Amino acid sequence: MDQTTEETVLEKYKAPHLEAEFGGETTTTISAGEPLLPQRAIRHLMRVIASAAILTSLPFNAAKASQVGGSWEKVACPFDSSKSLLPVTCGRLKVPENYQDPKGRSIEIAFMVVKAPRNVDPENPLIYLNGGPGGTSLFDAEMLVTRPGIHQIVVDRDWVFVDQRGTGRSTPALYCPQTDWNGLKACRDKFIKEGVDLSQYNSVQISTDIEALRKALGVKRWNVWGSSYGSRLAFTMARLYPASVRSIIHEAPDLPEDQEVVGDYRGIEIVVDKLFSKCAADAACSSKFPQLRSRFLAALPRLRQQPLSIGDERLDDNEAMNFISDWLFGGFYLSFEYRIQSLLTYMDAAARGDGALMLQIKQRMTQQQDIAQTKAEQNDHTPNPFPVEGRIHRGQSFSVDCNEEKSFESMEEYEQAADKSEVIRSLFGKGMGAYYFQRCALWPSGRAEPIENTHVYYDGPQLVFTGELDASQSGPAGYKIAMLYANARNVVFKNGGHGQVPLSDSDTSKDYNYYWLCAAGLARQFLADPQQKLDTRCAETRQFRLVP
Repeated sequence: MDQTTEETVLEKYKAPHLEAEFGGETTTTISAGEPLLPQRAIRHLMRVIASAAILTSLPFNAAKASQVGGSWEKVACPFDSSKSLLPVTCGRLKVPENYQDPKGRSIEIAFMVVKAPRNVDPENPLIYLNGGPGGTSLFDAEMLVTRPGIHQIVVDRDWVFVDQRGTGRSTPALYCPQTDWNGLKACRDKFIKEGVDLSQYNSVQISTDIEALRKALGVKRWNVWGSSYGSRLAFTMARLYPASVRSIIHEAPDLPEDQEVVGDYRGIEIVVDKLFSKCAADAACSSKFPQLRSRFLAALPRLRQQPLSIGDERLDDNEAMNFISDWLFGGFYLSFEYRIQSLLTYMDAAARGDGALMLQIKQRMTQQQDIAQTKAEQNDHTPNPFPVEGRIHRGQSFSVDCNEEKSFESMEEYEQAADKSEVIRSLFGKGMGAYYFQRCALWPSGRAEPIENTHVYYDGPQLVFTGELDASQSGPAGYKIAMLYANARNVVFKNGGHGQVPLSDSDTSKDYNYYWLCAAGLARQFLADPQQKLDTRCAETRQFRLVP
C-alpha cells in the first residue's frame, strides 16, 4: 500500500459509529493504561548455570517495564467485520521504533481483539504470537472470525491477535518480493532509504511492543499462545516481563538456547529415524522395504559421490534429503499419510539407486499438491492474488534470524554436526550452510546480546503441543521443556506434524486439521485451571498405513 492510499484508508477508519463502541469516546487516541479489555536447552546449560549473574540481567537494549508505553487508536477493521461471528475491535498501537530513543521514529503495531461470548477472566486475555519469523496473524484471524471454528477458539476469554512489528498490517511492513541475492540487496536498500532501522526488528523489541500493548489495553497479565517462532518469542517475553505472563502455550515449541539450523536438521533426522522404526515394526512395511534404515543411510554417501542422472535432473544426497524434509514439513494439501507412504517409497528407490522412480515420485507429488491447493483455494474462496498482508515478510525474518540466531551459530558448528551424521551432512550439501552467513552479512540486523541465546528461567505454567513427526527442532524441544521446567507439560500428538491448530483454517474435515479440536479443547482446559489434570487421550488417535 503506498502512503497516499494508506492515509486515505486510515482516514476512512475514523468512522463516527466506532466512537461509541466503548462508551462514546470523542477521540480515537487512547493513552497507555486506559483499558479496552476490563481489567517462545540443554546446550549451554552448564554455561548458563555458571553465568547466573548474566541471567538475572536484561539485554541492554530492552526497555524496563516501567518505561514502556504507547498510545493506541481504534480503527475500522480492514475487512467486512459485519460478517464476524464474534464482536471484534481493530486498533493500531504507536510505539518507538527504538525504545532507547523514545522521541525518535515511531512505528505502528496493528492488532485485533476478539470478544468472548462469556468472559470468565476479563483481566487476563490470551494473545496469539504467530510463527515465521516474518509470518502474520491478522489476515488469517480476519478470516477465522467469519467461520464457525472461531467458536472453538474464542470461548470464555478474549483473544488478541497482532501483526508483529515489520509484518502484515503493521507499519512499516518489511515485505521483500524477491529474496535472491539481488532482490535481497534491493530490499535492504529500499528499507534503509525509507529510514527503517533493521536492527530494531527482533524478539526483544517485539516483546516490548506486546508489553506496551498490555499496558495500553489495561490487561493485567497475558496468557500467551506461541506457535513455532512465536514460542521462542513467548520465552523472550517471559524473560523480560515475567510479571506480565500468566501462562504459556507452546505450539511447535522453540527454545532460545537451541541452535536453529543444526536443531532443525537434527529434528529431521529424528523423524526419518522414527519412520524407519515404524516401518520395521509394521509387517506390511518391513516386508515391502526390508532393512530400509541401513540401506538408505548407506546410499547417501554413494549419492554424494556418484549422483544419479535422469535426463536433465541430477539426484544427489542433498537433493534427496531436502526433498524428504520439504515434504515432511510442508505439502499440507496432501494427506500426511500419503506423504509418508510416498517418502518411504522414495527412500527405498534412493537406496536401490532407482533415479527414475525418485523423479517420478517427485513429479507426481508436486502435480497432486498443485491440483489439491487450487481446489482448496477455490472452495475456501482464497483471494487471488494472495494479499501481501498475509504473506511471509522476509525483511522481518532476516532481521530476527540474523540478529538472534545466526549471531550464535558458526560454520565450525555446522561441520561438527555434519561429521557425526550422514543425514545432516546431506542436508547441508557442499556449501555447508555458508549462504546463511553471506545473507546476514548483507542485512544490518545488529547482533543480539548473548543472553538471548540462553535458557529462560520462568516459573509459570506451560503447556506444550508437540507433533510426534515434527521434522524441525520443535520436535525435540517439547521434551526438553518438560524436562527443564517443573511447571510444564508436554502433550505429544501421535503422528502429528508441525503445529496442530493452524490459524488460517478451522475446517476439521481436512487432514492437516486432524488434531485441531483436540488441541483447542486442551488449551481451554489449561487456561481455565493451569494446574488441573488434562485428559490427553484425544492426542493419541491418529493412525497411518505406511504402505497403500
